[in-house]
Amino acid sequence: MAEFMEIALYDEQQGYYSARVQHIGYRGDFSTSATQSDLLARRLVAHWRQACTAFGCPLPFIEFGGGNGDLALGIARQLSFWERLRARYYMVDRSPGLRRLQAMVGGHFVRVYATPEAALKHAGGKAFIFCNELPDAFPARQFTYRGGQWLELGLSVRDGQITEAARPCPDLPESSAFRRWCTEGQVIEVHESYHRWYAQWQPHWQGGAFITIDYGEPNDTLYHRRPAGTLRGYLAHTLLSKEEIITTAGRCDITADVNFTDLQQLAARNAGDLVQLCTQRDYLLPCVDPTNPADAHLTAIPGAGDHFHVLTQHRFAQP
Repeated sequence: MAEFMEIALYDEQQGYYSARVQHIGYRGDFSTSATQSDLLARRLVAHWRQACTAFGCPLPFIEFGGGNGDLALGIARQLSFWERLRARYYMVDRSPGLRRLQAMVGGHFVRVYATPEAALKHAGGKAFIFCNELPDAFPARQFTYRGGQWLELGLSVRDGQITEAARPCPDLPESSAFRRWCTEGQVIEVHESYHRWYAQWQPHWQGGAFITIDYGEPNDTLYHRRPAGTLRGYLAHTLLSKEEIITTAGRCDITADVNFTDLQQLAARNAGDLVQLCTQRDYLLPCVDPTNPADAHLTAIPGAGDHFHVLTQHRFAQP
């Protein structure tokens, strides 16, 4: 499944993120918090100011997966004149098409890079890093528990027909989900590609803050009442099943909920880092405008306020 998602999302000629996605928001296939309200921008700027005070110096912004640039523009609007004049804002995106769009939208305020390593090099190693709905966009491997063992799910092409296939997997990737959800028929996803990507750039980050915002839950509740897993697609804001994803591959977004327990465990491997997890509601609450309906939507429980979570990782010294 991860190989299928890699091609469907990132093929240079026909992948969704590489060749199709042009708009995020009501004109696109999906929306993000940044396209609905400036609340996230207000909160990130407040967090950035706190981090700069703690470090005793202004930290460059680095945004991973900047989409159409809405969040960068929102942050620019929240900065004071002198803050905006002195701020360095770097954006990292894998998609060449989105990088061109981000450079155009961001103008002189934004510098765009293809890799975290390149952005961190220009930032001097220390930065205020954040991403909104990034891990869910990484290709995910999918597994099912049958007959007392985990099988890996994928797709098979036979006689021109695409069908689901399952095969034994002797070397399971590392994930907390395998221990918690071993019940007959349960399907889970593991964002192993995100785990590898995270490990690659972490040694280049010498200090600052890293904020990860995405939909998902801790492992204990992630698959509650979800025996078929969380893999799904979106096309023109319409939810697609796995079967529909196959027929619209390259034209739709494909995603799966994030296992925040796995992300916590990854971050905790960096000795000395301060790692905290909270709901999106708890993270955004200090900056909520009670008169703004969009702010209420992003903090609603049940809803975006508790389905989205925020993982913060502070690094005060180079490991």
